[in-house]
Amino acid sequence: MQFLVLLNFAAAIQGLFLTYIIAHNRLKDTKSVVLGLLTFVLSLSLLGGIYGMSGFYKSFPHFTNVADPLFLLYGPLLFIYIFALTQNRLPRNYLLHGLPFLIYIISFIPLYMKSGEEKIEWAEYIFLNDHVPLKGLLMQLLRVVHISVYIVFSLLTVKKYQKKIKDNFSDIEKISLNQAKNILYFFLFALVVACISFVFGYLFSYSFSLSNNIIGLVIGITIFALAYSTWNKKDIRTMVSSKLVDNTEDISDNPLLEESKTKGRSVFVLNQEQLEDYKTRLETAIEKEKVFIENELSLAELSRRINIQAYQLSELISRLYNESFFDFVNRHRVEEIKLRIEDPASDSFSLLGIAMDCGFNSKSSFNTAFKKFAGITPSEYRKRQLVEQEV
Repeated sequence: MQFLVLLNFAAAIQGLFLTYIIAHNRLKDTKSVVLGLLTFVLSLSLLGGIYGMSGFYKSFPHFTNVADPLFLLYGPLLFIYIFALTQNRLPRNYLLHGLPFLIYIISFIPLYMKSGEEKIEWAEYIFLNDHVPLKGLLMQLLRVVHISVYIVFSLLTVKKYQKKIKDNFSDIEKISLNQAKNILYFFLFALVVACISFVFGYLFSYSFSLSNNIIGLVIGITIFALAYSTWNKKDIRTMVSSKLVDNTEDISDNPLLEESKTKGRSVFVLNQEQLEDYKTRLETAIEKEKVFIENELSLAELSRRINIQAYQLSELISRLYNESFFDFVNRHRVEEIKLRIEDPASDSFSLLGIAMDCGFNSKSSFNTAFKKFAGITPSEYRKRQLVEQEV
């Protein structure tokens, strides 16, 4: 048991050190401030579990239950961090997310007002009980629900942003939020462990304090994962903000557009004549100029090339091809690669070399796109072409 305490203490120190590094280097950045607060809260929560299991509550009884309410900040801070990561700003009325935390603290004011001896008695009932009390189990399950709701909203935020990225860029590998998604999934895993730990603590004979420290160990691992996944990563929002187009911008004042037509959640603003005209411009840029081989081609850049607004190009691709900008460009890249592979003159070139020459920036993005649009891997496609040439 003491070994578990030492592990959690080491993780807490790691979290506090990460908080210091963030505060020392990145406090001008909104999302880094939120990230620093999140790691600080996680670290203090770990120290709370150590406080109970190590017996320090006897020497410092007035710290009893001080760290416990911090659990209600996990979800809000995680969501606010993801929101700031994708929007480069804080959500509206973000302070309201702290209300459950505040209400929880107020509800425990009677405990905080007790004497040291009374707090020790209360702590021993909680920490040294040979099983998790039913009241404690229900409280923990409510916390799990609270955090889970925020994780779901965070995942939806990431999904929405990644869709927006696909609508604006042909290469999203450098601006992917997969690290953020992995952290959210890891938090979900921690919640599952928490549920199992407390249910087992209720059904079998081990203490609330042990359950807390088992969860603390998972939180400690989460701190390390958080540090690994976020530290020294490029500022995603800054990388894309200058070229990111909001396709829901107000276009109602444009006299050249016909009355908007709504289909589901999409607002169509191009009339048939414009569709035909813009389609011709787009096909010229794709088929004759082969603009798709430019590896950092964006929606904004292509719209400038064919002299239309970015939101109009986005609608054009969506309506005519039912694709995101990302898929539209990469499909043409794959078709170009297939043509080059079919050419015997390209046999001396590597597949990756051909892919890079056709606009892809990495082997992984090339393989993923090729298999999606061709149905097989690039190497399988080349082998098939070599067999057909021999025949």
